[in-house]
Amino acid sequence: MKAKKPKKDEPIQVVDKRRTLAAAEPEVRRVTAPGRRDHAILLGYYDRNGAKKLLESKGLEESLIEELLAKRVKAEDRIKSLPALDDETSAVQPITDSEAISAIEKVMEAPECEEIYPRGTWTAGLVEISKLIPFQPNLDVAYAESLGPPDLSSSRLLSAVKLCFSDGRSTAFGISVDESQKSVTITGINPTLQVRGVQYGKQQQDGPFIVSMMIGAAPNIVHVSQFGGRSYLASGYHRVYRLLKAGFSHAPCVVTEADSIEETGARAPSFFPESVLTARRPPRFPDFADKLLGIIVPLRAVSKVIRIRPDEYSVLK
Repeated sequence: MKAKKPKKDEPIQVVDKRRTLAAAEPEVRRVTAPGRRDHAILLGYYDRNGAKKLLESKGLEESLIEELLAKRVKAEDRIKSLPALDDETSAVQPITDSEAISAIEKVMEAPECEEIYPRGTWTAGLVEISKLIPFQPNLDVAYAESLGPPDLSSSRLLSAVKLCFSDGRSTAFGISVDESQKSVTITGINPTLQVRGVQYGKQQQDGPFIVSMMIGAAPNIVHVSQFGGRSYLASGYHRVYRLLKAGFSHAPCVVTEADSIEETGARAPSFFPESVLTARRPPRFPDFADKLLGIIVPLRAVSKVIRIRPDEYSVLK
């Protein structure tokens, strides 16, 4: 009896028997303390000193750090037994569904998207999640599992497009004003909250000079940067994780080409070092969902803070 071939544009189901067996094993998990959320951290790709520095930077207790370092050893041993990443076969395939293409183009035509992703510098595609290489070693699984519409289904590509190309514009944040310091502080949970632009001018010819700043989050888009035959996940970690847990094997995304590892965006201080990203067996996105590799760590909630304060001083001419 011949195996049934997937229909055109139908997400391909990828089943990892090792993970299926691991899921059946009972797992003992400590209760997450109030004010913390479960993160999956790929500690096995660091040596002991690197992993310890990473955990210490998260403000964890010494006793918990030692417990996690013991798990790191088991993860490291598992990684050594895994096969090399296949760089010969492309991880990205084109999107041919007209409804999905239309939905993506509508989002990408927005001014804030065209500012970051000018037309002609990207293509839309379906990236194989199992071949994605993450830059960052940790992922907030508790937050990721809360994402997605009620109708998210691996049989409906459009439901994944709506998640990975969100057209939502609002970002919740709080504002406090310090009159004595003439400062404004903006606080939010979205890590991409940033100063998006500056405007200045006068409302009247002889009126005061006015400076205004636009605060907002980066577009909610899954972005994959390709270099050297590999596909690196530049943004959209939580959305891709949600798709993975919902049974998707591919994620709709914006794809860009880089001429160097620096152009992929891999140089942030908190990201994996280049030696890890270019290794024979680099971190792969499904590792976050692996019970042995994605070590669960209860991290304190973190807020993004932007403080705007003018400095007044005199200089000699």
